[in-house]
Amino acid sequence: MEEKRDNRFKWQMLEMKDGITTSNGNWYHITRDGINQYIPGLLQKYTLERIIKEADAWIKSPDALSMYVYLILAFAGTGPLMAAVVAILFYPFWYFNISAFTTPLLSGMIKILQHDGVIYVSCGAAFIYFSFIGNLDLMWVGLGLFFLFKVGLLRLGLRFLGSKMKKSGLDLPDRVLNMLLIRYGMKEGKLTGDIEEMRDRLIHIANLHKQKK
Repeated sequence: MEEKRDNRFKWQMLEMKDGITTSNGNWYHITRDGINQYIPGLLQKYTLERIIKEADAWIKSPDALSMYVYLILAFAGTGPLMAAVVAILFYPFWYFNISAFTTPLLSGMIKILQHDGVIYVSCGAAFIYFSFIGNLDLMWVGLGLFFLFKVGLLRLGLRFLGSKMKKSGLDLPDRVLNMLLIRYGMKEGKLTGDIEEMRDRLIHIANLHKQKK
């Protein structure tokens, strides 16, 4: 069992015999040894902590990106209610399709955009501006969305819904990590087989670890 902590961001990762869990509440049903079997040699180039932290950032991204959608629409002149509706509809679209967009090339940007400090500064500046120009509706609706996304009620509801309707055999954290591993493997030329076969192999590994929990 091994624990890694990033003091600056207060992010923690705990390796256990049947998987990896993080301080963001995500559980990955694969171990360091499992990843080495899945894509041999990958962890010699990239640390496990880096890969798991990137996966966590992607999983957390709906909260931040949906808020940015609202702010962009608000600054573009869209009314507060319409902007809020679009932002709320964007949330489940992105949540259920994260793995399709997950790529190491964008991980750095995603980590920055969903960082609490960046979100607080962006939203704070926007709300002050809305108040300054006298558009209090944009400010109050934005504040409501901010707390809705930050509390995580939408994420919890969608996680429950996703657990009932998932077809791939993998939970969201495992799907995101799977795509991240595959695209890292493609980038480094370390894929050992057909992508579908690899996905089936990860499902098998994940199910084995679930049975041990």
